[in-house]
Formats: sequence, structure tokens, C-alpha cells
Amino acid sequence: MSCCECKGTEDTGQGSILYSILNRGARCPQGRAETPAAHQLCPCASKRKLVAIRAPQLVFKAASEVLVKTFRFVKNVPCFRGLPAEDQLRLVRNSWAPLLVLGLVQDSVDFDTVETQQPSLLHRILTHDKERQQRSAAEIQDPGVPVGDVEGIKMFLVKCRGLRISVKEYAFLKGAILFTSATELECRDYIQALQREAERALYEHVRTVYRGNAGRFGKLRVVLNTLRSMDREAVAGLFFRPVTGRSSIDEHVLAMFFER
Repeated sequence: MSCCECKGTEDTGQGSILYSILNRGARCPQGRAETPAAHQLCPCASKRKLVAIRAPQLVFKAASEVLVKTFRFVKNVPCFRGLPAEDQLRLVRNSWAPLLVLGLVQDSVDFDTVETQQPSLLHRILTHDKERQQRSAAEIQDPGVPVGDVEGIKMFLVKCRGLRISVKEYAFLKGAILFTSATELECRDYIQALQREAERALYEHVRTVYRGNAGRFGKLRVVLNTLRSMDREAVAGLFFRPVTGRSSIDEHVLAMFFER
């Protein structure tokens, strides 16, 4: 069975790694170079290729500072302070990742990545890589982040910076993200109303300030929807896990939330 999730027209056996290696000579007549198509990656390659932050300690520090700064803003929102403690913690757990990414845009934090170097599945099978098996569980569990997720985050940062989002727009966006409702909230209806109010305030601000730019609110809505669909595990794996390892991301985030 092939490890690839893509569904092609070729036979499953012919799509395997071992089959491709053993039959490479048969497919490429002697003296003829392989065409670029022979090396073309399948559509799910972006899920298999992993990358990591090039300077994890520096980026970890920058991301942590951004999140602490964002939490200070959050704790100064009167409507948030008035919520039950459990609802506050649930909202923080639910929204920290998109809030962090938005904060990276606002504070102009950049980062570079490098592809992680790991033995392939075939290499481990053929060489019985015992050293690999003896590595710590943290190394095996967190080898990197899928390159597709990282490219999506980077592209999002670039597009947002091109919008030149104002301080007030950042505030309204943060409010709309923070008050994104979840089923287990005690004050769910009230929090949903706060979310709608934040979005309405954003709309009124854009309508007043950007009278000649009817499409700006639509672009900011796209920003908001993209942030809400942000993969929390990808954000954690990219910015925090290279330093925190196997420790709980929730505990790390809440420690920053309670920091004074």
C-alpha cells in the first residue's frame, strides 16, 4: 500500500517508493536523461515535506513577547474582564494562535525556515536505523511543520502587511477573534454578541474612514476568516515546540497570559 494519499490512475504497487527505485532503470533507457516530470512531486508532497524555524530561540522569544503584549491588551478589555474565569481561559485557549499570527503582522516579526533533514522511511527500513529508534520521543514526535502550512502563514503575513492595517482595525480584529464562540462557554450567547459587536465596530470604522474604498472591509473579512481557520498545532509547532519540546502548549500559553 502506498503512503501517498493522492489517487492516481496508476496501479498502487507501481506508485510505491521501492518499485520506483528498482524500476528506474527500466523506465529510463540507458544513455537518456530523466525528464523533469520524472521528479515531479505528487500533490500531497507539501504534507510530507517538513520545515522548521532557522533560528528557533530568537523567533520563540519574539513570538512570546508578541503574545504577552497581546494578552495585556486582552486583559484590558472591560467585557473580557467581566466574564467568568473559566470562560476567559477557554477564550484564551481557543484564540491564542490567530491572535499570535495577527500580532506578528502588527509587530513586523519575520522568520526564515529550513527543511528538516530526516532519514526516509525506505532508508530506515533498509539500514535498520537503531540510532533513530533510540532518540527521544520529543524528537520523533516533532520533526517539523508541513511546508504547506508554513507557506500559508508566510503568505498571510505578506498580504496583511500590504493592507497597512491601522491600530484601530487591529483592535477590532483582535476583539472579533478573541470572542469567537465555542460550545462549552458558560456565557456563550453574550460572547457571540460581543463578537458581532466587534465586527460591527470594524465595519463602521472602515465605512467612516475609507469612504472611497468599498472593498476594504471585504479584505479585512478575509483576514478575519483566515485567522479563524488557522491551524493551532501548526502555529505551535512552528514557533514554540522547537524550544518547549513535549511540554504542554496550553500551559506555556496560560503562563504568558498570567504574566504581569
